[in-house]
Amino acid sequence: MMREEPASEPPVGLGKRIMSRVRAHRPSPWKVIGEALLRPREVSFHPLSALRSPVSGQECSFYFIMVGVFYAVLGVILMVGLHKLGASLVTPGWVRWQPQIALVTAGCMVAIGLYLLKDGKVALRMARVGALVYLGFSLINGIFVSLEWALPVSAFVSLLSALIGLPTGFFLIRTIQNCGKRYA
Repeated sequence: MMREEPASEPPVGLGKRIMSRVRAHRPSPWKVIGEALLRPREVSFHPLSALRSPVSGQECSFYFIMVGVFYAVLGVILMVGLHKLGASLVTPGWVRWQPQIALVTAGCMVAIGLYLLKDGKVALRMARVGALVYLGFSLINGIFVSLEWALPVSAFVSLLSALIGLPTGFFLIRTIQNCGKRYA
């Protein structure tokens, strides 16, 4: 009997009444933005907790990609800065290669970060080797810059380079050690 019954039509203006009620209860854009910014998150990246607690492959990947982004920005800034400086000052060979070194480091770190998304043992092994190479190269790079460039500022620049590279390398190594661990 129900199948044979004709379909009833909604009352005239039902859609308009519903939409007017929806618009009346819509929160302001400021409230939506405030709630989005202040709402607690279930997934977040905490660099200090990565030093002592287990991290996922995605979080470890995020750290490598962020180091890569940092070095990409640094490489572009060095390219522009050394180009402007090159007109008035002749830079030694190793110093002249710093933008390219930063861009290659950026590419390697992003590649390792993307490979870590596979979350496998081979990816972790490659990331461990990459972090050790990064750590060693940042130390060597800091030493060679100060030895090759005879400006008083070069010692400060190489110290700053080592102070950025060494803790970052140790952080990446420690993050890899904690990647995938399960604590009771």
